Amino acid sequence: MRVGCLFFPHFAVQVETRNDNSTAGKPVIIGGLPYERKSVYDASQEALECGVRPGMPLREAYALCPQGLFLPLDEERYNDAFTAILGLLADYSPVVEAGILGSVFIDLSYEEDELKFVRELRQLIEEHYRLHSAISIASNKFVAWAASQIARPEEVIVVPEGEEKDFLKDLPVHFLPASPRVLEQLELLGIYRIGQLASLPLEAVSLEFGSEGKRLWELSNGLDSSKLIPWTKPPILKEQVYFEPATESIIQLLASGEELLNRLSQELKGRWQCCLRLTISLHFASDHIAQRVIHFKEATSSKETMLRQLKQCLEQVKFTAPVSEMRLTLTDFCPESGRQGLFWDERLKRGERLAPAINWLRHKYGKGVIKQILTEPSGVLPEDSFSFTESDY
Repeated sequence: MRVGCLFFPHFAVQVETRNDNSTAGKPVIIGGLPYERKSVYDASQEALECGVRPGMPLREAYALCPQGLFLPLDEERYNDAFTAILGLLADYSPVVEAGILGSVFIDLSYEEDELKFVRELRQLIEEHYRLHSAISIASNKFVAWAASQIARPEEVIVVPEGEEKDFLKDLPVHFLPASPRVLEQLELLGIYRIGQLASLPLEAVSLEFGSEGKRLWELSNGLDSSKLIPWTKPPILKEQVYFEPATESIIQLLASGEELLNRLSQELKGRWQCCLRLTISLHFASDHIAQRVIHFKEATSSKETMLRQLKQCLEQVKFTAPVSEMRLTLTDFCPESGRQGLFWDERLKRGERLAPAINWLRHKYGKGVIKQILTEPSGVLPEDSFSFTESDY
């Protein structure tokens, strides 16, 4: 197997810079405002040089880089950009696997000139989405991923088959997918490079770290038999509205939201589907983004149900600035749920309620969906005591 790995360094920063060129070359810190009790999600190279690291508190990041440009976190925007890249790659490669955000694996087993192929893919991504990547090629996923982490932007690293172990030997041991406990123990043992772990006897590593140690020893020796997991585009329904000028009116927001939900509800019903999650995103004129994810207790396609949740959400929002955009996204789809109905309680209503239900079911699932039960009192076994036949209702 030949695997290519495309790695987009500082993916979230790249997306923000693409949308606003004025941030290029500046110390960008994504995660929120300095006074918020949140963590750094991503940071540009300029911010990293000041000591900022992903995961650290925003207040600490501000102390290290007070001149930094702090931006709100917009995971939906980054996921949308990543999904667009995956969709483009899926049109050209038979198998595409989504790694962590900003990292993609592609199957190169059937490419005659794999180097030319990945360069063409990179050019397509840059032309369509203006995002830059480092690329690597190897015989398995782990080696390809490790190579992509040290590749310079616009570089392609090719690890020849049979040279995987030699390539990995000088890389830091934290490149391995080890648990924090195992990494700490390795450092206590003085093992800082992958090659040091690879040189140890497998039996000793397995005895010390169990099955995880065996897996890490195999990876450190360039052995990875894991297969690519094909990516499929997750189904979503999304509607959005822009306000010109930006608004602070709850009435206007609700009216626009009702119109969006009406379209989304009609689309769901046309698919015979319900959803379990509604994501509400409000983009303020100050560039701040407020996002609320609502998980429905029961799957729904009802506009009224979703509108009640939207109203509750908007009533809780603190408007620090006018809203310039509202985005509603439905995900986690499932088949339309059924409900039990009692048709035999009143003879007068039997025909009124049963006939429309049967006609609806036949229209949706076909004529043979309704069956009639025939009892067989002489049946010895329970499953022989009844049978189904076509209903003549």
